[in-house]
Amino acid sequence: MGKGRPRAVEKGVIGQNLSVCSSTSLNIPSGPVYHPTEDEFRDPLEYIYKIRPEAEPYGICRIVPPKNWKPPFALKLDSFTFPTKTQAIHQLQVRPAACDSETFELEYNRFLDDHFGKKMKKKVVFEGEELDLCKLFNAAKRYGGYDKVVKEKRWGEVFRFVRSTKKISECAKHVLCQLYREHLYDYENYYNKLNKDVTKGSKRKIQDEKLSECLAEFSTSKRRRQNTDDGGASISKLKEEENNDQICEQCKSGLHGEVMLLCDRCDKGWHIYCLSPPLKQVPPGNWYCLDCLNSEKDSFGFVPGKCFSLEAFKRMDYRAKKKWFGSGSASRMQIEKKFWEIVEGSFGEVEVKYGSDLDTSIYGSGFPRENVQRPESIDAKAWDEYCNSPWNLNNLPKLKGSMLRAIRHNITGVMVPWLYIGMLFSSFCWHFEDHCFYSMNYLHWYVTIFAPSHSLKCLEFQLE
Repeated sequence: MGKGRPRAVEKGVIGQNLSVCSSTSLNIPSGPVYHPTEDEFRDPLEYIYKIRPEAEPYGICRIVPPKNWKPPFALKLDSFTFPTKTQAIHQLQVRPAACDSETFELEYNRFLDDHFGKKMKKKVVFEGEELDLCKLFNAAKRYGGYDKVVKEKRWGEVFRFVRSTKKISECAKHVLCQLYREHLYDYENYYNKLNKDVTKGSKRKIQDEKLSECLAEFSTSKRRRQNTDDGGASISKLKEEENNDQICEQCKSGLHGEVMLLCDRCDKGWHIYCLSPPLKQVPPGNWYCLDCLNSEKDSFGFVPGKCFSLEAFKRMDYRAKKKWFGSGSASRMQIEKKFWEIVEGSFGEVEVKYGSDLDTSIYGSGFPRENVQRPESIDAKAWDEYCNSPWNLNNLPKLKGSMLRAIRHNITGVMVPWLYIGMLFSSFCWHFEDHCFYSMNYLHWYVTIFAPSHSLKCLEFQLE
């Protein structure tokens, strides 16, 4: 593939029972590396079961196949094209997991309505452009909130997360500070009180009185929204309205309201015991249902890009590498260092392309598959051998001993692998897999995947 750095990774999952592991050590060691023998490599599930006690506390491990296991790359490289997404590397730490702009606007307007009887009507303008209050609020929160930002004089750093401009004048810092004070300071105090009470284990409902003071009366259930009449509402009427709002989407019952969990975006409710998997208690902080989490608007920091051929993608990647590191080769540490400098905002706007979540049933798999035309360059015997290999990620979920055999539908990312084609600096967040499945990634060619060892409740496998 020349001097470029594109990488092709294929990902699948394994359905296994999972025990909770716990480790709070800050001295995180490297994940273990395993070199199974040919006999050990014959049965994937048996081998994973064997190494699980040792590997699971690390949260990740690497399994190096025997030297004679070399599946051919099944895609036709000269004709393969794929869609990409644009990933803003400088914004990877800007997007808070529990507060996107839509949710912020919803909660901010609710706060204004509850406490001041109004909603935000006009846009807030800063340096001739609309100011994103969600970004400003989360940037200030990142550095400890308004008071700490003022004390430590960090408005320049806050500004970097709001706008991509590298420099900001002292006058602009002062204006930004005043805008925050005017529009967000009261909301920050409200937000902090809310989360302080949540941390103590009580979920209270926010209800305003005639003054703009916050009267918190959270219950142990998730925040429930109430409307008050000018003259007040009777207790019986209020309870009736609450009961009507507390219908579980799963069992359609309004009983047991004290264990009803409401989505912080759509306001739909579920009993904690009706969720899959069920919860033992109401979780702290914001909670979102699966419909809202899986909405098209929640794209995990990606913006749809254009389609590329593999050769064009490689050329673009090589140009990026040359721009950042010159014509020579860059070490892993150099790349890692530069990546985090970009993430921290030291280089302004940096965007890359990423071919992620490519459905292999549509775009093709890197592994040989039955009922797929074999490229002439691949030996027929080798093709048949790896079509049936248990380590072929297309076969893995259906192996004897996997609970995923009970699933009758071809669910992408579960029964059907995803293909990932990345370039320099493209990345995907460390995360819990859906349903706490094991995640297995096979690196078809080129660059080693960089991932830290973490103690997680789910075990992620990476194969080289």
